Amino acid sequence: MTIKTSLCAGAAFGVLALALAGGAQAQDTTVAWKGAPQWTNDDVQFKVRGRVLLDYVYQDVDRAGALADYKTSNTRGRQVFLGVEGKLNNYFAYKVEGGSWNGAAWAWDDVVIEFKPTDMTSLMVGNIKAAGLENMTSTRFISFMDRGPYGDIATDSYLMSVVAKANGLNWTVTGQLAGDSLNSADVDNTAGANPGSKERVGVTGRVTFAPINNDIDKAHLGLWARSRNHGDEAAFVYRGRTNTNYGNTRYYSTGAIGDTDQTIAFEGAYQHGPFSVQGEYASMKIDRLKTVQPGGDPTIQTGYAFVSFWPTGEQRAYDAAKGEFGRPKILNPITAGGWGGVELLARYDYADLTDAYDTATTAAGRTLSQDAGKYKGVTLGANYYPTAYVRLQANYTNADIDNPGPGRDVEVQQFQVRAQLDF
Repeated sequence: MTIKTSLCAGAAFGVLALALAGGAQAQDTTVAWKGAPQWTNDDVQFKVRGRVLLDYVYQDVDRAGALADYKTSNTRGRQVFLGVEGKLNNYFAYKVEGGSWNGAAWAWDDVVIEFKPTDMTSLMVGNIKAAGLENMTSTRFISFMDRGPYGDIATDSYLMSVVAKANGLNWTVTGQLAGDSLNSADVDNTAGANPGSKERVGVTGRVTFAPINNDIDKAHLGLWARSRNHGDEAAFVYRGRTNTNYGNTRYYSTGAIGDTDQTIAFEGAYQHGPFSVQGEYASMKIDRLKTVQPGGDPTIQTGYAFVSFWPTGEQRAYDAAKGEFGRPKILNPITAGGWGGVELLARYDYADLTDAYDTATTAAGRTLSQDAGKYKGVTLGANYYPTAYVRLQANYTNADIDNPGPGRDVEVQQFQVRAQLDF
């Protein structure tokens, strides 16, 4: 009996082991290399991700009036990020990435929980961006080292949001309800004389369409609009740097004047093989916070346009189903015995804040907005890709700021280089 029982038990265990082995074989973990290992088991995926962007920045700043001229020369860690991404199944995915930039303490970038009821629809919660062609394109893949005044003034970076998105093969529709950044402290006025707190809130919608989308020619058209209220947080400030992320000085700024604002923006790009052009324009109607600065409600504008050419034959990687650009494919990387890829660039940036200058009220109001001027900048750039995951960049910018305050004009000559690796 004991022998029979043992034999039966052994046979049952053998059958179970074979069944488990068969199941395990159907769900074997596979590993693919996508800059770093990506593990996949059936519908489950997991990948470590990160980036290192190391910069050198030189500026020659010529300021009018009694303001002193100066030169700067700095090496800096533009971004050092580490994170993970993956999916639990075909319905739920996630992305978490953070790190340090410009020598600051750790902060979060992408932090997203995503639910995909279908292949063409998505609902996301987390620290998310939702609008702007260059803004939606990762810093790893934008053509220039930084986004310029359009990115500083018009678009929002990562905000705690609920984002709904639908797409087809050549179109997208996106809606966002957003508060402030995940890295911002709570808005807490409960200990004050007038307790109660309201975080900033904004609603954004974006649509994109690619009327041409083939292997050689691609065209992108986009429109987005946004309405924001600053709540009990500091009033909105509209300001920018000189096509760089370096430094805390803003040579053109309205000061903190925005109670609410409404933005409408247009985006477009055309690509023919290795040649492409891209541009965006935004107009912002600002409801001035009268307790900070009396005066009329201004409208400000900002935009840019650039051209890109790959003499080595590559092309920018446009994804019409996302409405953004991604990682370019390098035709002859050094890992395959080639020379890598080269991209040459030229760009024009513009911002006009002059309507925000307070000319009719107090001296304090005029001082607050004394740098609400016009920015014009020309940038030349070159990118070298030894592989698709490594990039060396050089940008030269000649910028001119014409501010309304006496002796507030600024001219900047700027040179930057970057070594970048991401995975």
